[in-house]
Amino acid sequence: MFLIKYLLFILMAIGVAGAIIPIFNFQIWWLRAWTYTRIQLLYLAAILYAVYHAIFGFNELMFLGLIVIVGFCLKDIFAFTVFGRKLTKDADPNSSAPRIKLLAANVLMENDEARGLLTSIKDKDPDLILMVETDEKWRGFMSDVEARYPYNFLLPLPDHNGMLFYSKFPILNVEDRRLIQDHIPSLKIDLELEEGHNFRLYGVHPRPPRPQDDTEDMDHELLIVAKEVRETSGPTLVMGDLNDVGWSPTTKRFLAISEMQDPRRGRGLYNTFNAKNILERWPLDHIFHTSHFKLVKMERLPKFGSDHFPMFIEFTLESMED
Repeated sequence: MFLIKYLLFILMAIGVAGAIIPIFNFQIWWLRAWTYTRIQLLYLAAILYAVYHAIFGFNELMFLGLIVIVGFCLKDIFAFTVFGRKLTKDADPNSSAPRIKLLAANVLMENDEARGLLTSIKDKDPDLILMVETDEKWRGFMSDVEARYPYNFLLPLPDHNGMLFYSKFPILNVEDRRLIQDHIPSLKIDLELEEGHNFRLYGVHPRPPRPQDDTEDMDHELLIVAKEVRETSGPTLVMGDLNDVGWSPTTKRFLAISEMQDPRRGRGLYNTFNAKNILERWPLDHIFHTSHFKLVKMERLPKFGSDHFPMFIEFTLESMED
């Protein structure tokens, strides 16, 4: 019994450390990874305390550990529950403003199961599609999509950094920028919604925290985009697999600088990763927007073989309303 008690104390101490580490915004990948695990730490703390209490009864240190973990984790994720404040306004169902439907998907380059994604695209009929981790194989899978979308920018790559962008709206300009690393593209796309009315979209996919890549480059890329958005007065969207959660210091800083909004706040987590492991899920795929947009609908779409779920969002562009 002593070993069980000792193990429970150690696990609770690890949980406390994991809950506190993210406030320091470390760039080292394995420390940064603790930022993602807020939901998992909540469950861990509750289970550890319940087991300890059932076997040994009340213990002040275990209870303190529970309070610390719950406090730090809820502080981050509470805004993404239905009890948080909505930043993105709901669209008026009777609004005559034009609507824009977007679909974002990380396909997992090694994945060969495209049918589920093609079904979602057919069902949702998005106006804009951004797919990442796409190679020539995935461009082939999307040949029917390519035929139905008259405007596109296709950048299949063999190194998990490829991007395929499809649009029903005319593309006025595309810039394939390598902002931080030469092998990681970042798209800046100007589109025409209606004659005389344009908007801008950024497609991003920075590298995730991993042993060979700490997170400084990821943070720097998002900071560059944030500053550009702030200097742009027109309607703007940022979408893609950001490899970061909405409550991280980096994403909070990105939103503060860019003055963009996260439609998840006040509506739910909509965890998009990991589609293959229910115990390892957090929201990595995002669609941020300027205040010109209001939300009609947001959905996490069915999995299709990738380790990411696709995200679908429909907005009204209220600034163009008659």
